[in-house]
Amino acid sequence: MGYRLRQLDAESKFSSELRLEAIGRAVPMAEIKAALQATGIQEARERKLNMVTVMLLTIAMNIYSRLSIREVMRKMARGLRFVWPNPDYSLPKDSALSYRRYQLGARPLANLFHRVCRPMATPQTPGAFLLGLRLMAIDGTVEDVPDTAANVAAFGRHHGDRGDSAFPQIQGVYLVECGTHAIVDAGFWPCHTSERVGGFRMLRSLEKGMLIMWDRGFHDFDMVVNAQKQEAEVLGRLPSHVKPQRIRTLPDGSWLAYLRPSEYQRRKRGERILVRIVEYTILDPALPGYGERHRLVTTLLEPEAYPALDLACAYHER
Repeated sequence: MGYRLRQLDAESKFSSELRLEAIGRAVPMAEIKAALQATGIQEARERKLNMVTVMLLTIAMNIYSRLSIREVMRKMARGLRFVWPNPDYSLPKDSALSYRRYQLGARPLANLFHRVCRPMATPQTPGAFLLGLRLMAIDGTVEDVPDTAANVAAFGRHHGDRGDSAFPQIQGVYLVECGTHAIVDAGFWPCHTSERVGGFRMLRSLEKGMLIMWDRGFHDFDMVVNAQKQEAEVLGRLPSHVKPQRIRTLPDGSWLAYLRPSEYQRRKRGERILVRIVEYTILDPALPGYGERHRLVTTLLEPEAYPALDLACAYHER
C-alpha cells in the first residue's frame, strides 16, 4: 500500500488544515460546520483560530482530559507542522484559545451532539435487541465538577452530617443504547434536582421500535404515557407504594392492570392506562435483589409475543 505526503494549498491557513482523523470518523467535518451554521456561529473573516478548529479542540480536550489546553492544541497540530511550509509557525497562546472557546459557547456543541449521537447497534450486535425491539435505558448519576464559585452557584453541593461535599456536583441523566453503551441523549442539572426531571427530558429522543427501561426512581404515570406518545415501549420497575388495579391474569403468570396518575383530581377524572405487570422473586443468593419481590410494568401486553421471563431477564441485564 502506497503513501504520499498531504498536499497543501499555498493560500490555505494553518487552522483550516487542522484535522483529527480519529475524531473525523465519528464526527464528520460536515456535521461540525452544519452545527455552527445552525446556531449562527459564523465568522466575518477567518482568523488564526477559526471556530471549526475550536470545536475540534473542545472535543479533543475530552480525550486528553489530563492535558492543558495548550498541550491539546500542540497534539492536534503536531502532524501538520511536519508538512507546513513555515516550520517556525507559532500556535495560538492560552489566552487566545480560552477567548475563542468563550466565543464558541455551548450551543454549537449541543447541536453537534444531537446530530451525531445516534443508536449504533445492528441486529447482529449482542444484547442490543429483544424480540425485535432496540433495548435502551435511562439512568442517572451524580458527577463532580471543578471547584469554582461559578459551579457552586450553578449546581450546588450535597450537604451531609460531616459537612458539604468536597466538590460542586451535577445531576446527570443519560439515555443509553444497551448493546453498545452509546449515549444517545444526556442532560445535566443542579445536584439537588430529581432524576425524574431528566428522565422526562430523555423521552424526546425515543423512537418507534425502542424498548426503554428504567428503575423505580424514574417511575411516573406520565413517563409511561409520554414514552408511548413517542411510539416506544416501556419496561420499568414499580415502586412498592404503587398499586395498579388488577384486571386479569395471563397464561405466563403476568397480569393486566390499569395504571393511574398519583394526583387525586386526575384519578377522579378517570385517567388511566392499560399495562402489564410482571411479578417475580429472585431465588439465587448470588444475584442482587435476592429474596425481594420485583414488579415490572410494561406496555408490551401480549404474553405470547413477549414472554414474562424474557422481559425480566432483559431488565436485569440492562
